[in-house]
Amino acid sequence: MATKRKLQGKGKGARAAAPKTAQVRLLNALNEVWLAGLGAAVKAQRGAPQLYEDLIAEGAKVHVATRDKAEKALRGILGEVQSTVNARIGEVSGKASEAFEGLEKIFQTRVHRALAQLGVPTAEDVAALSKKVDALTGSIEKLGRVRAHPRAPARAATPPPQVS
Repeated sequence: MATKRKLQGKGKGARAAAPKTAQVRLLNALNEVWLAGLGAAVKAQRGAPQLYEDLIAEGAKVHVATRDKAEKALRGILGEVQSTVNARIGEVSGKASEAFEGLEKIFQTRVHRALAQLGVPTAEDVAALSKKVDALTGSIEKLGRVRAHPRAPARAATPPPQVS
């Protein structure tokens, strides 16, 4: 069922010359635990069937307990990662918004400068001219009404009667 692993060209317990990463060490440890479990299961099955059944039941209990703890730990870690990511997204979004506003101000300044060089009136200039046009329109309308309805000719002033 299970076969022994032999290290190529190395004696028992020898380590590889290159340093192993934590991930490789973890995988090796998990593999050894798996192999130890298989060996224990085979010995228990050969030796005492009741012991084998007890080991299976105990293993199932441990599996459920560790699985629940692992899921809780994973949920906690994922929650922390999610909050960290959301915070970073907020920071980056704020910086991007500030940068966009800065670019918008620079663009508006340059467009305003270019329009001024071309002699294009500003919004304030147009508003001032609009007020003047409104005032002139009112004056013209007033003059038009005066001409349409001339006043009665002025009478010559008659001297008051003289008393003698």
